Amino acid sequence: MDKFTDQQYLVTQQYASDANLSARIALHERFSTNPQGWYAWYFEQISLPPAARILEVGCGSGKLWRENLHRLPAAWDITLSDLSLGMLRSAERNLAAAGERFTFRVHDVQLLPYENATFDALFANHMLYHVPNLERTLLEIQRVLKPGGMLYAATNGERHMAEMDALGMAFAEHIGFTLEEGFTHRNLRFSLENGARQLQPYFSRVERRDYPDSLVVTEARPLAAYLLSTTSAVASLDAAFRKQITRQLEAFMAQKLQENHGAIHIHKATGLFIAQK
Repeated sequence: MDKFTDQQYLVTQQYASDANLSARIALHERFSTNPQGWYAWYFEQISLPPAARILEVGCGSGKLWRENLHRLPAAWDITLSDLSLGMLRSAERNLAAAGERFTFRVHDVQLLPYENATFDALFANHMLYHVPNLERTLLEIQRVLKPGGMLYAATNGERHMAEMDALGMAFAEHIGFTLEEGFTHRNLRFSLENGARQLQPYFSRVERRDYPDSLVVTEARPLAAYLLSTTSAVASLDAAFRKQITRQLEAFMAQKLQENHGAIHIHKATGLFIAQK
């Protein structure tokens, strides 16, 4: 099974904790060229009433809400959910300062445990490409949204961070070791290119908004950490070999930085679909 939609792999390895996701977020936060961060930009795209019932599926570490706590209307009733208990616990820790503002639940977006027409809005950020059955998932999302309810669904484009993929393949060839096992790849099931077409049968209005950004990375270690976070190949190795691969990768990235005059430029293709039931 493709690891990108293998729920067992996603829950027990890739998203067992927030470590892999945090490594990827850190690269974007430190080296993005857009001075307005992703989470601030994202929140500006939201248009909801002062009192709204909201569900996020695949909430991850809860960073969207942590970064925007000061902007949340007092009457928003927010439920954060994830298939991974480890990720949900990370979200709870990250949002502990918010007190009782959030409800946390473990469940599968393909079978939501809510009555019809429960929510004013549903958030599904960088996760719809992970679900095994996208059609069933969209039916469930449509079902639990109230009439006129909103879906906010972030995803990537097919060429998102293609330069990073190229670096990974070059390193694997350099050492003769398969670093990539298919977690990061193109042909996403739900992407900027194909997302609107897949949403349109379930929603009366679908709009795509792109977030303009790129990366200019000047350090080797964050590049290596990002790449290692996307593969299960290294995690399955014994500790000594894993350290050896990590050192080799960091040295390889340092060499690439030197070849590129101290900075590696990486293209990003990220955006948001806004759909109304």
